[in-house]
Amino acid sequence: MSMKSKENAIVCFAGCDWWYHNRGLFCPQVMNRLANKGHKVLFVNSLGMRIPSLKKDRHAFKKIIRKLKSIGRFIRKTDSGMFVISPLSIPVYKSKIGSKLNSFSVFLQIKLATLFLGLKKPAFYIGCPPALQIIKKFKYDCLIYERTDLFEEMPGADKAFISALDDELSTTSDLVLYVNTKMWKEGKEKNDGSLLLGHGVDYEFFATAHESDYVPEDIASIPGPIIGYYGDISSKTLDMKLFEYVAKQLPEMSLVLVGPVSTELGELANFKNVYFLGQKAYDEIRHYGKVFDVAIMPWNQNKWIEYCNPVKTKEYLALGNPVVSMYYPELDPYLDVVYAAKSHDEFISLIRKAVDEDDPAKVIARRKMVENETWDSKVDTIISHINSIESNPA
Repeated sequence: MSMKSKENAIVCFAGCDWWYHNRGLFCPQVMNRLANKGHKVLFVNSLGMRIPSLKKDRHAFKKIIRKLKSIGRFIRKTDSGMFVISPLSIPVYKSKIGSKLNSFSVFLQIKLATLFLGLKKPAFYIGCPPALQIIKKFKYDCLIYERTDLFEEMPGADKAFISALDDELSTTSDLVLYVNTKMWKEGKEKNDGSLLLGHGVDYEFFATAHESDYVPEDIASIPGPIIGYYGDISSKTLDMKLFEYVAKQLPEMSLVLVGPVSTELGELANFKNVYFLGQKAYDEIRHYGKVFDVAIMPWNQNKWIEYCNPVKTKEYLALGNPVVSMYYPELDPYLDVVYAAKSHDEFISLIRKAVDEDDPAKVIARRKMVENETWDSKVDTIISHINSIESNPA
């Protein structure tokens, strides 16, 4: 299926759920734009890589209910014209019989959806490795793999199983999209169709936030200076002890966290200068971010972060606010415009420095750094590579 063909159809097995995950992520941004450009898109919400443990995860029940609500929506059409489906799927990958039955069930659901929507021989786009078991049952001409994270390092995932799927996808896909340089260097040894793309940014959306006087009520009354973070509050990516250290060392400042909580908060919940504002709609996020005196990224120093490239970096820079981050390799191109720390104490010191900053030239420099890294430009690059592949078949 060429992106120039009459059908222009694509089925995306996303690594997230359109209805409740961050729509700033790679899959939602790319698919939404493809739909806006006239492509027929079926967005398949994440099949999951593990079953939430009711014993180990106190948020498991909430996650299950959330997923059931998503499934209950069946097929819905978005404003861009993209169709979204949440197939009934149980990630029982350790059981051969259960896995085969689940794969066949999901295949039937997606097959019926493609027939219903008139998607004939679509291209397949995978952002969730277990989807490989499903798409093998289809006939297709083009397979795209979005390799944005070290999926096998996800807590609770079957590492050997996910690694095997990733290896096959990284080797056999027509196009493999990478956002992390180290991961791309390893991947291109397996597949000439490996492309280092990086994340995009909804640049105008964030860069123009300060032009509006609107400030959400729940943050408007919080005393400054505000040290802010928005996104998933998860111990998988965030150093929760560093959050505690910030709250303890900077009692004169307000630490504001905007996003869903999926980890134990410990002592952090007891600090009077810490505010949890909960999950917000994507359209609201920029109006929280613009109020931050300093935007922070307190990343863990682990393998997951080493192989990632957070979307948030470019969003914070587009907002123009001072940014303080724990160092991670993909931050290297932005060291001139981001305060990067290699210890907890340096993180505190840099927050103090950023709060005292009053330099309009730095705001301009931050925005300029990402102004050409838009999602539209990323999508155009993806389409160009797909068309190049299919005009030069092996």
